[in-house]
Amino acid sequence: MKQFNTTIASTFNLKRFLWIGLGVILTLYPLPALANAGTLLVWTGLFHLFLGNLILGYVEAELLSRLFHIPRSPSIVVLILANYASAWVGAFLLLNRLSRYSGITIENVRPWIGIFVVLAFVLTLLIEYPFFWILLRQRQQSILTALKATVLIHGISYLLLFGCYSVNSQTSLLTRLNLVPAAQLQPSSNYTLHYLNPGETQAFRSDLSGANPKTMNREEFGALTAKRKRSFGPVPKLTATTDWDFRTHPFAGAGISGINRTTQVHKHFALETFFAIWPIKDATHLSGDLLVFQLGEDQICLLHPETQRIALIARGKYPVVTKCDRRSCRVQQ
Repeated sequence: MKQFNTTIASTFNLKRFLWIGLGVILTLYPLPALANAGTLLVWTGLFHLFLGNLILGYVEAELLSRLFHIPRSPSIVVLILANYASAWVGAFLLLNRLSRYSGITIENVRPWIGIFVVLAFVLTLLIEYPFFWILLRQRQQSILTALKATVLIHGISYLLLFGCYSVNSQTSLLTRLNLVPAAQLQPSSNYTLHYLNPGETQAFRSDLSGANPKTMNREEFGALTAKRKRSFGPVPKLTATTDWDFRTHPFAGAGISGINRTTQVHKHFALETFFAIWPIKDATHLSGDLLVFQLGEDQICLLHPETQRIALIARGKYPVVTKCDRRSCRVQQ
């Protein structure tokens, strides 16, 4: 009887701890407008890694108890450990992993995100399986029974996680924009694009189609970048005929945003998922309300927000755009 009361008390204390912890996190959870405090995806990840696994472990233990008639108390401890193990290993191996592969760009990242969603499920399934087997090892056909329990119960918790991460991700660069060739998004004025190659060993210049880039002196490129005040913040303009003001943000989820001073229409585009975190920086506002910027590590893109079209110009870093006429060349400040 004493052991029974101790079990009840410990379960009650754990429940109380989980609810208190959840209340604290929700109280401190930032509003989307508080961009300086991070993004919703960042806080979702932190909540999951440090506190959410307690809740998931408790939920999985409850399901295991109901469906497979395993005592709840030992299951809670084991499955909390299982969730912490799978979450931290998964984050270490998969967080922003797509940004590390040079062959993945805005032109092909969408199917890769889907592949990694499946890969993450399989990886975390393999990590959690031994924990389920420990709890079910006394059963007949324990290996098969543990596999069934892992697929069923972890599948439910993974769907919950998938929903949370999906709701708090930013994918408008993929879902709200049409990918087109750069030649379809050319401004009427004469602009020249300057940038470094991805390895930062050579400087290039080209037109905004990215065709036929030519090498340029590294010191000359350095002089151009020295005139740029910041990589994030209000987007500098190389046009005087526009009603739009755009701004880039350090967090990938905030991306690039703009407002039309006349119509008060707002635009916002970003890409921040668990597997691909691509900030937008070093942007320039051109005539026709075209925007040139660096996306992620080394993608130089051309965006037309009004028609919701985007193009990949080149692979490179630190794009600088100049506008030349017969008398001089201007560079964004």
